[in-house]
Amino acid sequence: MQNNFPYLDILIFGVIAIFLIFRLKNILGTKTGFEETNINKKNQDKQFTNVVSIETKRSNSENIEIEKILEVDPKFNASDFLDGSKTFFEMVLNSFVSGNLDTIKDFIKPSVLKSFKVAIEERNKENEVLLIDLKSIQENKIIKSVITKSSIKINVRYESLQIRALMDKNEQIIDGDKEEAILVKDEWVYERKIKDENPNWTLIETKSY
Repeated sequence: MQNNFPYLDILIFGVIAIFLIFRLKNILGTKTGFEETNINKKNQDKQFTNVVSIETKRSNSENIEIEKILEVDPKFNASDFLDGSKTFFEMVLNSFVSGNLDTIKDFIKPSVLKSFKVAIEERNKENEVLLIDLKSIQENKIIKSVITKSSIKINVRYESLQIRALMDKNEQIIDGDKEEAILVKDEWVYERKIKDENPNWTLIETKSY
Protein backbone atom coordinates (compact mmCIF):
# COMPACT_ATOMS: atom_id res chain seq x y z
CA MET A 1 0.00 0.00 0.00
CA GLN A 2 1.27 3.40 -0.96
CA ASN A 3 2.34 5.58 1.94
CA ASN A 4 0.03 8.60 2.21
CA PHE A 5 2.70 10.41 4.25
CA PRO A 6 5.91 10.38 2.19
CA TYR A 7 7.89 12.18 4.86
CA LEU A 8 6.73 10.03 7.75
CA ASP A 9 9.80 7.77 7.62
CA ILE A 10 12.09 10.78 7.67
CA LEU A 11 10.30 12.23 10.68
CA ILE A 12 10.51 8.95 12.55
CA PHE A 13 14.25 8.64 11.91
CA GLY A 14 14.67 12.28 12.91
CA VAL A 15 12.95 11.69 16.25
CA ILE A 16 15.10 8.61 16.87
CA ALA A 17 18.26 10.56 16.06
CA ILE A 18 17.35 13.38 18.45
CA PHE A 19 16.59 10.84 21.17
CA LEU A 20 20.00 9.18 20.67
CA ILE A 21 21.80 12.53 20.80
CA PHE A 22 20.21 13.47 24.12
CA ARG A 23 20.87 10.00 25.43
CA LEU A 24 24.57 10.29 24.59
CA LYS A 25 24.73 13.71 26.25
CA ASN A 26 23.34 12.26 29.46
CA ILE A 27 25.84 9.43 29.41
CA LEU A 28 29.01 11.22 28.25
CA GLY A 29 28.37 14.77 29.43
CA THR A 30 29.31 17.96 27.62
CA LYS A 31 31.91 20.70 28.09
CA THR A 32 30.29 24.07 27.68
CA GLY A 33 31.15 27.22 29.54
CA PHE A 34 27.65 27.50 30.97
CA GLU A 35 27.63 24.00 32.44
CA GLU A 36 31.13 24.32 33.90
CA THR A 37 30.12 27.59 35.58
CA ASN A 38 27.14 25.87 37.18
CA ILE A 39 29.35 23.03 38.42
CA ASN A 40 31.84 25.47 39.93
CA LYS A 41 29.02 27.34 41.66
CA LYS A 42 27.71 24.12 43.18
CA ASN A 43 31.18 23.25 44.47
CA GLN A 44 31.59 26.73 45.98
CA ASP A 45 28.23 26.42 47.71
CA LYS A 46 29.40 23.17 49.29
CA GLN A 47 32.58 24.95 50.52
CA PHE A 48 34.94 22.01 50.11
CA THR A 49 37.94 22.49 52.40
CA ASN A 50 40.29 20.56 50.11
CA VAL A 51 39.72 22.78 47.07
CA VAL A 52 42.60 25.17 46.34
CA SER A 53 42.00 28.13 44.06
CA ILE A 54 44.25 28.13 40.99
CA GLU A 55 43.89 31.90 40.62
CA THR A 56 46.25 32.70 43.47
CA LYS A 57 48.49 30.87 45.89
CA ARG A 58 47.68 33.35 48.63
CA SER A 59 44.87 32.76 51.08
CA ASN A 60 42.06 35.27 51.47
CA SER A 61 43.34 36.23 54.91
CA GLU A 62 46.80 36.97 53.53
CA ASN A 63 45.35 39.11 50.75
CA ILE A 64 43.32 41.06 53.31
CA GLU A 65 46.46 41.80 55.34
CA ILE A 66 48.32 42.91 52.20
CA GLU A 67 45.46 45.23 51.27
CA LYS A 68 45.65 46.81 54.72
CA ILE A 69 49.34 47.53 54.22
CA LEU A 70 48.81 48.95 50.73
CA GLU A 71 46.33 51.48 52.12
CA VAL A 72 49.14 53.20 54.03
CA ASP A 73 52.04 52.19 51.80
CA PRO A 74 51.00 51.95 48.12
CA LYS A 75 54.57 51.05 47.13
CA PHE A 76 54.55 47.90 49.25
CA ASN A 77 55.31 44.79 47.20
CA ALA A 78 54.32 41.59 48.98
CA SER A 79 56.38 39.28 46.74
CA ASP A 80 59.55 41.33 47.21
CA PHE A 81 58.95 41.54 50.96
CA LEU A 82 58.48 37.78 51.32
CA ASP A 83 61.52 37.04 49.15
CA GLY A 84 63.56 39.35 51.37
CA SER A 85 62.19 37.86 54.58
CA LYS A 86 63.00 34.37 53.33
CA THR A 87 66.61 35.35 52.60
CA PHE A 88 66.88 37.12 55.95
CA PHE A 89 65.53 34.04 57.75
CA GLU A 90 68.39 31.98 56.31
CA MET A 91 70.93 34.71 57.16
CA VAL A 92 69.80 34.82 60.80
CA LEU A 93 70.02 31.04 61.17
CA ASN A 94 73.52 30.96 59.68
CA SER A 95 74.70 33.89 61.81
CA PHE A 96 73.26 32.39 64.98
CA VAL A 97 74.96 29.05 64.32
CA SER A 98 78.34 30.65 63.54
CA GLY A 99 78.05 33.01 66.51
CA ASN A 100 78.78 36.06 64.35
CA LEU A 101 75.88 38.53 64.22
CA ASP A 102 77.69 41.38 62.49
CA THR A 103 75.94 40.97 59.13
CA ILE A 104 72.44 41.09 60.62
CA LYS A 105 72.74 43.32 63.69
CA ASP A 106 71.56 46.47 61.89
CA PHE A 107 68.28 44.82 60.97
CA ILE A 108 67.33 43.46 64.38
CA LYS A 109 65.79 45.22 67.36
CA PRO A 110 68.41 45.65 70.15
CA SER A 111 66.46 43.56 72.68
CA VAL A 112 66.12 40.67 70.21
CA LEU A 113 69.78 40.96 69.24
CA LYS A 114 70.72 40.82 72.91
CA SER A 115 68.78 37.57 73.41
CA PHE A 116 70.67 36.06 70.45
CA LYS A 117 73.99 37.15 71.95
CA VAL A 118 73.14 35.71 75.37
CA ALA A 119 72.26 32.34 73.84
CA ILE A 120 75.51 32.31 71.87
CA GLU A 121 77.55 33.26 74.93
CA GLU A 122 75.97 30.47 77.00
CA ARG A 123 76.65 27.99 74.23
CA ASN A 124 80.30 29.05 73.99
CA LYS A 125 80.67 28.96 77.76
CA GLU A 126 79.61 25.31 77.80
CA ASN A 127 81.75 24.52 74.72
CA GLU A 128 78.66 23.40 72.89
CA VAL A 129 78.27 23.26 69.12
CA LEU A 130 74.99 24.01 67.39
CA LEU A 131 74.10 22.46 64.03
CA ILE A 132 71.24 23.84 61.94
CA ASP A 133 70.99 22.61 58.37
CA LEU A 134 68.12 24.36 56.60
CA LYS A 135 66.83 21.90 53.99
CA SER A 136 63.90 23.87 52.65
CA ILE A 137 61.32 26.49 53.53
CA GLN A 138 57.88 24.97 53.06
CA GLU A 139 55.88 28.06 53.92
CA ASN A 140 56.67 31.75 54.08
CA LYS A 141 53.55 33.89 54.35
CA ILE A 142 52.07 37.02 55.88
CA ILE A 143 49.56 36.08 58.57
CA LYS A 144 48.96 39.41 60.30
CA SER A 145 49.62 43.12 60.01
CA VAL A 146 49.23 45.91 62.52
CA ILE A 147 49.03 49.46 61.26
CA THR A 148 49.57 52.45 63.56
CA LYS A 149 49.98 56.14 62.81
CA SER A 150 53.74 55.77 62.70
CA SER A 151 54.56 52.17 61.77
CA ILE A 152 53.65 48.95 60.01
CA LYS A 153 54.16 45.59 61.71
CA ILE A 154 53.99 42.37 59.74
CA ASN A 155 53.86 38.86 61.20
CA VAL A 156 55.43 36.24 58.93
CA ARG A 157 55.02 32.53 59.49
CA TYR A 158 57.83 30.19 58.41
CA GLU A 159 57.55 26.44 58.17
CA SER A 160 60.88 24.87 57.31
CA LEU A 161 62.54 21.49 57.23
CA GLN A 162 65.70 21.55 59.30
CA ILE A 163 68.28 19.22 60.73
CA ARG A 164 69.02 20.52 64.22
CA ALA A 165 71.42 19.17 66.81
CA LEU A 166 73.20 20.53 69.87
CA MET A 167 76.48 18.78 70.70
CA ASP A 168 78.90 18.94 73.60
CA LYS A 169 82.65 19.50 73.33
CA ASN A 170 83.11 15.80 72.58
CA GLU A 171 80.64 16.05 69.71
CA GLN A 172 78.12 13.95 71.57
CA ILE A 173 74.52 14.91 70.83
CA ILE A 174 72.81 16.65 73.72
CA ASP A 175 69.61 17.41 71.87
CA GLY A 176 68.25 16.90 68.37
CA ASP A 177 69.30 14.63 65.52
CA LYS A 178 72.08 14.98 62.96
CA GLU A 179 70.35 12.78 60.40
CA GLU A 180 66.60 13.32 60.47
CA ALA A 181 65.01 16.58 59.37
CA ILE A 182 62.12 18.02 61.37
CA LEU A 183 59.41 20.55 60.57
CA VAL A 184 60.08 23.80 62.45
CA LYS A 185 57.38 26.46 62.76
CA ASP A 186 58.38 30.04 63.50
CA GLU A 187 56.63 33.39 63.58
CA TRP A 188 58.71 36.54 63.15
CA VAL A 189 57.49 40.11 63.41
CA TYR A 190 58.95 42.85 61.22
CA GLU A 191 58.46 46.59 61.61
CA ARG A 192 59.04 49.66 59.49
CA LYS A 193 58.33 53.32 60.20
CA ILE A 194 55.86 54.71 57.66
CA LYS A 195 57.58 58.06 57.14
CA ASP A 196 61.10 56.68 57.40
CA GLU A 197 63.09 57.05 54.16
CA ASN A 198 64.94 53.85 55.03
CA PRO A 199 63.10 51.04 53.17
CA ASN A 200 64.55 48.29 55.38
CA TRP A 201 62.46 46.34 57.85
CA THR A 202 63.54 45.53 61.40
CA LEU A 203 63.04 42.18 63.10
CA ILE A 204 61.39 42.99 66.44
CA GLU A 205 60.16 39.62 67.71
CA THR A 206 60.67 35.88 67.16
CA LYS A 207 58.79 32.87 68.49
CA SER A 208 58.58 29.18 67.72
CA TYR A 209 55.71 26.71 67.97
